[in-house]
Amino acid sequence: MQVGMAVRALNDDPHCGDVCRYWRQGHTMTLCIADGLGHGLYAERAAQAAVDYVGRHLTAPLEDIFAGCDQALHRTRGVAMGLAIVDEAAEALSYAGIGNPRAIVVGKRIFRLRNDYGVVGSGYRALSTETVSFRPGDLVILATDGVAETVDVSAYSLAERSNVQDLANRILRDWRRETDDAAVLVGRREGGHRGSVV
Repeated sequence: MQVGMAVRALNDDPHCGDVCRYWRQGHTMTLCIADGLGHGLYAERAAQAAVDYVGRHLTAPLEDIFAGCDQALHRTRGVAMGLAIVDEAAEALSYAGIGNPRAIVVGKRIFRLRNDYGVVGSGYRALSTETVSFRPGDLVILATDGVAETVDVSAYSLAERSNVQDLANRILRDWRRETDDAAVLVGRREGGHRGSVV
């Protein structure tokens, strides 16, 4: 699986409150995006604490990762967070999110995955998980709310989607909101139809 990431701080501040990371373990890939509340150093610290926690608990179920992260971030500003786990052997992607990250799966159809209300670090009422098919060639796009919710992935040609780093850069350039930090993470399973939409 190939991954590309693009991040931009508000006003090019040296501290960015939006962070993305990914980890591979065997046939499983974990993708995470975290948006620390507000901007600047303390938002960055909260987001970094979130991805650090995820990185130390990769084998736990999604529900346990979010619950543990919520406890670990109590003394921070807290974050909005989206977490996707790709099981390449099962050709499946499982996702959960708290707050307002964007999560899109692009294959033969486009799926926009849902999030639950709350803030990781100050509590949430429920966590819903979704599992969708994720076959060779499919794309997953995670973004913070510094990127418009109305990203039109179908506007990008197959050639433009073939390089995940270029696609992450293009989405950030084309859909970034100028009033916030922003981060985009794009993952694509190698082979297949390269995320073609019918």
